[in-house]
Amino acid sequence: MTRQPLLLRFGDLVIDLEHYRVLLGGHPLILSYREYALLGYLAGRAGQVVHKRQLLEEGLGRHDPGGLRMVEEHIRHLKGILEREGRSFIEEVGGTGYRFEPQGPSGM
Repeated sequence: MTRQPLLLRFGDLVIDLEHYRVLLGGHPLILSYREYALLGYLAGRAGQVVHKRQLLEEGLGRHDPGGLRMVEEHIRHLKGILEREGRSFIEEVGGTGYRFEPQGPSGM
């Protein structure tokens, strides 16, 4: 069985999967559980397109049809927290999903 890494690093963004913490530029970010779960799920699949339904069912463990709007709202809020000072982490792809693709001032 392959063990997942406990620390995901993308430039100055660090996602600590063991301690449920996210640091950006060395500063802790305050995220809701759902925002943290979505970020960890996307970052663990960096570069891949992840469909909204997959984020809902696998990332959040939910199966309700109205939940796709919830995914969109959490991603929008998460982008507002992460994407400042020229940084970009989450790209919407074709209106159906998202890709974690870090870009920004730290040379990502």
